[in-house]
Amino acid sequence: MFKIKHGVDGEIERYKARLMARGFTQTFRVDYNETFAFVAKIVSICCILALVAIEDMKIHQMDVKTAFFNGDLEEEIYMEQPKRFIQEGDHLVCKLHKSLYALKQFPRAWNQKLDVFFKSIKFVRSDADFSVYVAQVEDVKFFIVIYVDDLILVCNNKDKLFASERRTFSKVRNERSWRLAFLPWHGSGKGSCTTFFLHQPNWVSQGDSQMLSHGGLQSHRNAT
Repeated sequence: MFKIKHGVDGEIERYKARLMARGFTQTFRVDYNETFAFVAKIVSICCILALVAIEDMKIHQMDVKTAFFNGDLEEEIYMEQPKRFIQEGDHLVCKLHKSLYALKQFPRAWNQKLDVFFKSIKFVRSDADFSVYVAQVEDVKFFIVIYVDDLILVCNNKDKLFASERRTFSKVRNERSWRLAFLPWHGSGKGSCTTFFLHQPNWVSQGDSQMLSHGGLQSHRNAT
């Protein structure tokens, strides 16, 4: 699949190409079982942002590249060889060891991988939101919020935050950003990160859903 990825400002960020499985051919209880994966609640993200502002904590976003390829498959799944990468032979197919985009269980496999890893480094999953993980070492507090393949990292110690990033994501490709660009809005701050501005102009006017165009509301005034 070929896709154009846009940034929060609506500009083209990069051109993407993905190898995808034909998940629509999968059969329940044959090559997949559970598909549900936790995603952080918006109210949880707002609470974390409020905590950052109140306690002047440090916040970063981690965008994990090809995140779902890190998920391990429990089922035995085979796929036809992709075009232009075909090895000649009688009835040769590909056996998948890692999750692939469009598999029905691919978000769950990634989510489970993160859960096992965070618990192994002494993070505790919140009972209120299973996509929020908390850890505290003496007076240093850590919070990690999972939003599909993006993560929010929060800490009250800048050096510890950077050290935690290097330790946590040393084995995967990622991009670090202060702006929370994966939400239907983005945040920015002034000074010591005590003020947040949340807005969503590009998602409303230029987003994939083209909400205003479909609703015929392009010429209408916005409400405050």
